[in-house]
Amino acid sequence: MPTFAIVIPNLNQSHFLPFALESLKFQSASFNLAVMDGGSTDNFNEVVDRYSDLISFVRSSPDKGQAAAIKAGKETVPGDIVAWLNADDYYFPRALDKVAACFDEDPDLDVVYGNAIHVSPEGFFLSYFPPIREFNAKELTKNCFICQPACFVRRSAYEKTGGLDPSLHYTMDWDLWCKLSSNGAKFRYLPRVLAAVRYYHGTKTLSGDKKRYREIHRIEKKYGHRLLRISRLGAFYYGLTFKKEKTISENCFFVLFSILRKMKKKYHQIFEKNHPSNSLIYGFHRWNPVVEGICTIHIPWYDPRRWRRLRLKVEPNKETYHILIDGRPCGNIFSENGYLVAEMPKLQNPYRQISVECLGKKRWRLLEFTCDLE
Repeated sequence: MPTFAIVIPNLNQSHFLPFALESLKFQSASFNLAVMDGGSTDNFNEVVDRYSDLISFVRSSPDKGQAAAIKAGKETVPGDIVAWLNADDYYFPRALDKVAACFDEDPDLDVVYGNAIHVSPEGFFLSYFPPIREFNAKELTKNCFICQPACFVRRSAYEKTGGLDPSLHYTMDWDLWCKLSSNGAKFRYLPRVLAAVRYYHGTKTLSGDKKRYREIHRIEKKYGHRLLRISRLGAFYYGLTFKKEKTISENCFFVLFSILRKMKKKYHQIFEKNHPSNSLIYGFHRWNPVVEGICTIHIPWYDPRRWRRLRLKVEPNKETYHILIDGRPCGNIFSENGYLVAEMPKLQNPYRQISVECLGKKRWRLLEFTCDLE
């Protein structure tokens, strides 16, 4: 089986770093890990000392940015498959095993990517990564439908492209996927949930930095060669979907773009029956919290605190709901302060699977997912 070279870049994210490292304990595939720290002033040394048995190489000093640190880390540790995991993200149990099996089955395969979930800073489910789809080289130049922590690249293909561009701060992953595609790399979409990505104000995706939009514009110009480049508008809208408090201008743009997206989806429903926007992700509509029938939430939990109660904010909230936890029905479900509350069994496995069904409505909304913790 192939081995992995994994890099975790970090800068003052050491309160999240243990979860990324903990997730690597639940992998059977062989890996070498480089932790590249940009000179943190928090408890970084304490964390890496605690997980020293997992880490092959550690560097902690000022660097030339995240992309440069990741690139240096990949050159430091050996492995047939290269990947990087941000300090605030983490893998699902046995994610590397599933990816390794794909590469082992097909020696010509260069890139494997899978599904991912967005989680809150506390690790509670927000949504699935919505643009995911089967590989399409042309579509990749207008839309980054590959989620970075859930993507893995054969080292030989990575090195052939020259690797990451250290001049990029926001889009080095998308730029790499486009370079690989331009070089004729063979991609495979693995329809399994592989990684969890934290979404909160302060992440680069939600920063709203103009440099990010300039980088997006540059990629579409470089690889897509199109006169009309609207990816930066889509990226701006994507960021606003996670922003609870919007300015008046942001609200106007969000409403307008939402209407345009609905019109576009309607067009695909009529004229392109197999378009990805028409499909569901584990029961969820893409880009919004609407559920069709039953939704299934896959989520890893590496926090030592146990779930005591599951709290869901749903619409309509006066209907009867059926909840399964790891295939077992929840017997005690009740309403409390506008939430649907379910008593939790004691769970040991970090991989949780929660299925929710509204018995009175085929189409409903899941607006919030939280837990009371012991």
